[in-house]
Amino acid sequence: MNILITGANGFIGQKVSKFFAEKKINVYGIGRIKPNSLQTKKINFKKNIKGQINPKNLKKFSKINFSLIIHCAGKVIGLEPNDDFQRNVLTTQFICDFASNQKIKPKFIFLSTLAVYGNSKSSKLTENTPINPISNYALNKLLCEKILKFYNQKNNKSVCILRIGSVFGPGLKRQFIYDACKKISKKQTLFFGTGNEERDWLYVDDLALLIYKIFKSKKNSYECFNVGYGKGIKIGHVIKKICTLMKINIKPKFNKIGVDKNPKKLISNIKKLKRYGWKPKTDFNFALKKYVDWFLNEKN
Repeated sequence: MNILITGANGFIGQKVSKFFAEKKINVYGIGRIKPNSLQTKKINFKKNIKGQINPKNLKKFSKINFSLIIHCAGKVIGLEPNDDFQRNVLTTQFICDFASNQKIKPKFIFLSTLAVYGNSKSSKLTENTPINPISNYALNKLLCEKILKFYNQKNNKSVCILRIGSVFGPGLKRQFIYDACKKISKKQTLFFGTGNEERDWLYVDDLALLIYKIFKSKKNSYECFNVGYGKGIKIGHVIKKICTLMKINIKPKFNKIGVDKNPKKLISNIKKLKRYGWKPKTDFNFALKKYVDWFLNEKN
């Protein structure tokens, strides 16, 4: 059985690739990051291509019948709008065109984001909560979902959209938790936002297990799931926890930058996933300690 993972050399892509390869499934990868890290070298890829997701590079897989495509590729922040659109939306269109032209049409699992809901009035987000993206990133993820919905309707193949919370774990070298660890380790005190933003965190190993469970299911429908712990933890509280774990005493200050583009609260209602037979196994405090231990080891 063959699967293709986009963004295979990124943080989530590596973890998912390793999980599937250890299940003796033939894993093929494509991604912009050069596949030469120690972690990537430990993964038994059948083929792993460094390059953009475009028709030229995808053609290199044209003779392989894939049962599933796990679409992890995409850029989070820090891009110009046009580049953001290209790295998220156009790559999704290219991968769907590639899949539609295969003799045997593969299923899809796509990693979207809770941010598509924007600033919702709901205390917890269900899959029926109104969509209201307030950033280019969230808007582009929503456009990707629409492209995959069309793929599902055209080919009658399963498409599963995972609207994920803030994913972290050892190996993550970007985004809030990594930046917070860097600043705290240097006793810097200024952080983005207000500190009151609530996020639903998710340990990367739990996400990999969920993706595998969906892969093993027999459904051919289009479904969305909100994914996280199902509870919110404020950014400021996470910073305090990291300070405690590092045994560093600082008084955090917040510059309120990015407040207009970041929802105040993103917390999943995971009842639908629980009915599917999944819930996160890793306690947040345990996961955060593992991450901080990894960060300190890397730093030294």
